[in-house]
Amino acid sequence: MKNKKKYLLLLLCLPLLMTGCKKIPQLQDGKQVIVEVNGKQFTAEEFFDELKEAGGTGVLINLVSNYITEQELTDEMEKDAKEQAKAEYDQMYAMYANQWNDFLNYNGLTNGEQLLEVIEESYKQNAVLENYLKNDVITEEEIQEYYDENIYGEITVRHILITPEVEDDMTDDEKTEAKNKALEEAKSLLEQIKNSDNKEEKITELAKEKSDDTGTASEGGLLVNITNESGLVEEFWEASLNLGVGELTAEPVETEFGYHIIYKVSQNEKPALDTVRDRVLDNLTTEMLSATNASQVYWAGLREKYNMVIYDDVIKEAYDSTMKNLNKETE
Repeated sequence: MKNKKKYLLLLLCLPLLMTGCKKIPQLQDGKQVIVEVNGKQFTAEEFFDELKEAGGTGVLINLVSNYITEQELTDEMEKDAKEQAKAEYDQMYAMYANQWNDFLNYNGLTNGEQLLEVIEESYKQNAVLENYLKNDVITEEEIQEYYDENIYGEITVRHILITPEVEDDMTDDEKTEAKNKALEEAKSLLEQIKNSDNKEEKITELAKEKSDDTGTASEGGLLVNITNESGLVEEFWEASLNLGVGELTAEPVETEFGYHIIYKVSQNEKPALDTVRDRVLDNLTTEMLSATNASQVYWAGLREKYNMVIYDDVIKEAYDSTMKNLNKETE
């Protein structure tokens, strides 16, 4: 974001530098004079050549991206971007309130309005990029594949968590002993449930008494309508998915939190693709943008969609070289 802020500030300054004077001296060949020192005149052409070498490609591409953003941005997208930017701005202010001016100066800004503008621009460009991916990049085949492999009917389970009593200052042997003790307790509880006439009733009872999951113990270990998108650790989700309704895990399931006993209460039918299409697109977009340099690479595609042509050889060479390197790193 720091580089982006600098680009934005440079963009704000460039119009002043290039067009701020109403009357500009002219050389005989028509070149505009920007500044004169001891009789030596520096022209706009010389100034432009220096800018090209000193990050001019990034400034120009940012100008193009801002233009595309203006064309693509809907009222709803802009409203959402402003709301998200304001929320992030407020978080920053709360975090750095006591050093606010220092924080702004460190980021090359003079006031909060500039910071809010930078954040807003970032959210707007991200919204436009996501919209481009959803409408122009992601294929129907990719949507179907993601749906087939990643969308499940919601599952309801009950579980008991037994957490080993491990302290940081324990020796490795002591930690192993604590883990073994927790595992044995989990196995004992599992046997009690297996031998009961009503497994769900028994796991509910034992969860209230024994479970270390404070978020669900009082509800008998109940987790309702979970999916692979519920933020559960993978081992827990996979174990829940592979159970039949009314089944218990054969052994306690180990996760980073300890040992789980899981009983599957129910599983809904897999939802139709049409009902979860937006969710699938959101997830695919998030996945795609999480790759290294993905945003820059997909922005290049969006600029190509707008038929961007770079006529200046120096800038074109720098841009093509940058995109070639980004594509290599993304592969």
